[in-house]
Formats: sequence, C-alpha cells, structure tokens
Amino acid sequence: MDLNLNIITLNIPFPPDYGGMIDTFYRILSLHNLGVRIHLHCFEYGRQHSTELESFCETTSYYPRKTGLFRQFSTIPYIVSGRKSIKLLESLIKNDYPILFDGLHSTFYINHPAFSNRIKLVRLHNIEHKYYHNLAENEPNLLRKIYFLLESAKLKKWEKVLGKADHILPVSEKDQEYFENEYQNCVFLAAFHPFSESISLPGKGEYIIYHGDLSVNENSAIADSLISNVFSKIPYRCIIAGKDPPEFIRSHAARYTNIDLISDPDNDQMTNLIVNAHINLLPALTNNGFKLKLLMALYAGRHCLVNSAVAGNTTIKKLCHIADSNADIVNKVHLLMKEPFTGEMILNRQKVLSENFDNRKNAKKLIGLIFSD
Repeated sequence: MDLNLNIITLNIPFPPDYGGMIDTFYRILSLHNLGVRIHLHCFEYGRQHSTELESFCETTSYYPRKTGLFRQFSTIPYIVSGRKSIKLLESLIKNDYPILFDGLHSTFYINHPAFSNRIKLVRLHNIEHKYYHNLAENEPNLLRKIYFLLESAKLKKWEKVLGKADHILPVSEKDQEYFENEYQNCVFLAAFHPFSESISLPGKGEYIIYHGDLSVNENSAIADSLISNVFSKIPYRCIIAGKDPPEFIRSHAARYTNIDLISDPDNDQMTNLIVNAHINLLPALTNNGFKLKLLMALYAGRHCLVNSAVAGNTTIKKLCHIADSNADIVNKVHLLMKEPFTGEMILNRQKVLSENFDNRKNAKKLIGLIFSD
C-alpha cells in the first residue's frame, strides 16, 4: 500500500536552524525513511526554496505568505490569515491523501467542506495564545505589545478549529494536559531532532553557554537577565549564541570581559559550541511548548542547568539540574564547574533519550495514527 501524506508547513523547514523547523524537518525526513511519500506544501517567509527538501519529498510546492497592515483588522489571527492560498486549496483537492497541518498557523482550510472526509492532523508546537500573551508581557514597544495581545485573543478563539482534526499532536506533556482538557482527539508526539545517539563528551568544558533565537523577545529577555544576574557575577567564561541578537544584548554583553556574544552561528558552529561547553544554561519564562534547544543540549552537551518552567517534562527532569532563583543558579554553576561529566552520565542520558525521543519510533507512532484510521 502506498502511504501518501500532505504536509502543510508554516515556513520552509530548511535549514532546520530553530525549534519549530528542527521538529518539522526531521519529522518529514523520518517519515520519508519509513516509506511515506510526502507531498510538501510550504509557505514562504524569508527563506529560499530548498533542493534538500525536494530531494526526498514526492512533490514540493511553495506559496507566498501574505503580510500587511490590513490583515490586522481581520478576526482571523494574523499568523493564520496570511497563510490562505487558493493554489494550496486547489493542490489539496487534487488528491485524497491525509493532511498534516504543521502548527495552528497552517490551519486556514482545516474546516473546508472539501476535506470533511479526509484524515486531518495538527502538529502543535505551542499553546499559541499563551505564547503570544507571553510575548506581549516581554515586549517594550507599545504597538507590538498591543499586536501580541490582540493576536493572543484571536488565537484563543481560533483554536476551536482543532475540534475538526482527527488527531492533534502536542509537542510536550504539559501542552498535552491542556489540550486533553479542551478536546477529545489529543495524542502526545515527542519532538523530532537530528540525533540518532548521544554525542556528548566526557570530561570538562571551559565555559557556560546560553543559546536560542535571540530575535524572539522571550529569549533576549532571558539573555539580558542572565547577563545582569548570573554571568556578571561569576568568574567563568560565558557565551551567548543565537540568531539576530538585538542591539541592547550586544551592548550589554560588551560591558563584561568574561561574556562573548556569538551572532548567527550556523548549525555546525552551534553544535560545536554546545558540545564543548561545560554547562548549557537554559532557563525559560514559561512552560509552554517544548524547548528544542534543550533536547539538542541533552544529546550533544554536558551538564544542563534549567529552571522548573523547562523541567515540567518528567523525562527531562531526570536529566537536568534545576535552579529557579538567580542565587541558586549561581550556586549550581559553581558546583557544576567542578564536576566532570562522566561516561556513566552519558550512558544514562542515552538510555532515557532513546526510550522517549527516538525519531524512528515516533515516526512509526505517527504513521499508525494516520494510516490506521
């Protein structure tokens, strides 16, 4: 039996260089490796067409994401209304294959009558209305804050379309709890990633790293707080690495001789930074979604130090050191910098990760949901 699947992505998932695109790209690749013929529909937004994707997808189509001020006046969320495309609709109608909507962003047509008898799944990277509310709380610009608040309210209302899906697939156990209370069609599906096994090194590294997409205000707020309350208080070398760091992070980090800011590292450079650090320090402001950067650190890094917002996942909690206050973080850093990362720690981590985050196993789980209905 041919296994054909339409996947609609909110952006072009190559290169897989931030959370959502990492999960999307490696999920597509894992399904392909198990024989699924992928018909990929990508919305374009600041990324180039990808020959890499085209090499293992049966078909690859691109649709421009529509932007503009007038879309702010729609009752449909901005991130959804801009991903309306008649060409996409026509392409989906041409076949009768199941449809996987990647992110709430891509669900404009989930309630279209043409798909009433189609298998429909939605991969959820966040509880989007909570995510946008958190962006509003950390946004200093008044107009952007208002936009985030309005978008949050629209997303909360739009979320009800998930009732039209056969399966919704949250990326974290915490998000699963929320969606299970709201809907009857929720199945937890762990995040996909680039690793088949741990590549962590034993021994000691010489620095502490915080990494993430620094253009996201939550991440830049965390970096700013770490500079003020942790990195400036300790004698160790500290690195902040990520995409598009704002000017206030650049200027703040430059005040301290022990802090290095590495802007826009490519995938190989970022992996090397994670591998060679002694501590990956990765707190979060909320427990919404799943932090792919932490999974990358667990597969590739040594000690991982997080706060309770990140460690809500019981599996992750086993593998991390936890500290919530700035004083506790500083104390844990001092202790961990003296503690080598051992081969036994690596084996234990590999065992836990392989049980819960094996791409092949999770792709088989997804195939079972799609093609057994």
